Amino acid sequence: MTLSLRQKRRQETAHAIQTATLELAIENGLENITTEEIAAAAGVSTRTFFNYFTNKEAAAIGTPPGFHEEDKAALRDGTAPLAEDLKRFLDKHMETLAAKDNILRMVGKVLRSNEKARGILDGFLTIERDDLTECLMARVENRQVAAAVASNVTNVTARAIHLWEHEPDRSLGEALDTIWDGLIVASHLLAGSSDQR
Repeated sequence: MTLSLRQKRRQETAHAIQTATLELAIENGLENITTEEIAAAAGVSTRTFFNYFTNKEAAAIGTPPGFHEEDKAALRDGTAPLAEDLKRFLDKHMETLAAKDNILRMVGKVLRSNEKARGILDGFLTIERDDLTECLMARVENRQVAAAVASNVTNVTARAIHLWEHEPDRSLGEALDTIWDGLIVASHLLAGSSDQR
């Protein structure tokens, strides 16, 4: 998808505001900075700040990259075993997250100290989980099963990011592989299988 010049500028402005928010929050604490300070650091007016974000917590979180439509379509229409298609889907999502790993690390630091920001991120994750549930309904006829799989997938992403943050020598992809392998083993255990790899 090619972005128009206007869309590209909007993305750049949103990124500048988020980066300024995160840098100031890490230096001073999110609760100790103002939207005016953020706007000044980002080189925009306070009015422009509020055209992009409702508050400083939302600016710190930004707009997390959701699942791409083409990746959801590939998952929905996939013919491989569901676990293989899900892993491929998650690998693509991790590639997207890894492209902005510096932002991801800063967001993680802010989340550890700000409950309101965590609440905003939880809202995004709920939307993502619901969207993925709908996508999985094409492969899993039972809504509760689709919701459980979607919940596990979003949880795997969060746990992989957590592992990556705490083991800096590990890439996001490697962290995902470790967490995914654990999920597969746990699924076998829950199903009563003796295959524990």
